[in-house]
Amino acid sequence: MKSSLIALIAAASFVAGIVAAGVSGYGPLAYISYHIISSTQQAGEAQIIPAYINLGNLTAGEKGNATATAAVNISSNNTYTIELLHSEKLQKDFSEFIVKLKIDNNTIILTPENDSVQITLAKGYYNVSILIIFQVSQHPQGDLNVYQEPLLIIHPAEEENS
Repeated sequence: MKSSLIALIAAASFVAGIVAAGVSGYGPLAYISYHIISSTQQAGEAQIIPAYINLGNLTAGEKGNATATAAVNISSNNTYTIELLHSEKLQKDFSEFIVKLKIDNNTIILTPENDSVQITLAKGYYNVSILIIFQVSQHPQGDLNVYQEPLLIIHPAEEENS
């Protein structure tokens, strides 16, 4: 009992010290984020190097576009579904949001209203060009701060039913 009380007091002192240091202007010196692409690949999987797209600070009614490139290494011939995620949120924030993808001589257009398409791809490595054309709504009502949220996904078409 006595050792538990001492441990509790020590923990409380440590937390109080951290809080005091934060108030005194001390804090984290660095943050880190990373994503390691595994070199091992199971049959049927695609290895993906994603694009990171930052539209920056936007104002109501602002128009613009952004480009990026992703890469996909397909391990087997298959039909794949490419989906635009968060359609409802995008419709609340943007009056126009069009994603044009170019992959293997195919152009795919996705919008919040038409957010999914299937494409047949042979085994191989593909660069995927991404163009986003947008206009911010005059009265955006969705999530106004988005940070590294998934926007597009690709998966074998048969996974839709599982």
